[in-house]
Amino acid sequence: MANKISTETIITGIRGGDKRCASLLMSLIEDGSREGEACLRNLYPPFGRSYVLGITGWPGVGKSTLINRMARSLLAEDKQVGVIAIDPTSPFSGGSLLGDRERMKEIDGDFRLFIRSAATRGQTGGITPTTKAFIKILEAMGKEMILLETVGIGQNEVSVAQVADTIVLIVIPGMGDYLQTLKAGVLEIGDIFVVNKSDREGANQTVADLQMFIDLNSGQSEWKPPIIKTIAPDRKGIEELMAAIHRHREYLTRCNLIFSKRESAAKSEILEIMKSRFIRHIAEQTPLDERLNEYSQQICDGSMDPYRAAEEILKDSGIIKL
Repeated sequence: MANKISTETIITGIRGGDKRCASLLMSLIEDGSREGEACLRNLYPPFGRSYVLGITGWPGVGKSTLINRMARSLLAEDKQVGVIAIDPTSPFSGGSLLGDRERMKEIDGDFRLFIRSAATRGQTGGITPTTKAFIKILEAMGKEMILLETVGIGQNEVSVAQVADTIVLIVIPGMGDYLQTLKAGVLEIGDIFVVNKSDREGANQTVADLQMFIDLNSGQSEWKPPIIKTIAPDRKGIEELMAAIHRHREYLTRCNLIFSKRESAAKSEILEIMKSRFIRHIAEQTPLDERLNEYSQQICDGSMDPYRAAEEILKDSGIIKL
């Protein structure tokens, strides 16, 4: 294993809150190593101890600054806090949150806070293939609250609903046309709406647009998503936002919705693991990259169709018999 650290040492370290062990396991998970999977298996019981906040919104709405303020507020309550920042490029390039460590320098060294970026590796939906594993690691570390910052790619960014207990959707004034394009997508997953940079012109109109959407789409649900106006650098509205998050958590608990949300997330995770192992099995049984290159060329020259190509690869891997 990497750095000759045993599985037992990594697991014990993570359960003791060791940041180095957590970082090591996250790197192993990103590399797709069997050692990483073996460690992760041993971390699974217990389940559901952490509360996950998904923070999403278009790039430039101020997600990183808002997360900074939210993390400070939680630390002031003596909470153990984890932050996962989804990066569309490299897991080490910083991303929108980690690229500006200056904003978090006062709390970055706090022993109760753990920050990690994760690469999408081309996956759409706003989160990464490793997000659920990272959440589990933070949960095993004893992090009570996990802040998950998504990429911010707009209407496709709905996968966060599979992993977050409460979803905070951030917009800024002057996004009227943008809000119209989102109505059929990401707006529907928001539990709490934030109009950040609310000192700008048009903030009240943005609130009105959001309220109209909520009134038309909340139906008979007891939970009506609140709209919070914030100015993150000045900490304005942060207290109201944290209070709204607390109310939503109480609502989910009272209505027994947390378990159903997490049960749905667990089903999704099982399917993702099955897909991953399915592809890995094929790759182990046949030179997958070579076959893909070969068949893609044949498809382009008209001598092969993709259905037959898939069947040939599956047959050669021993998964199906034709």
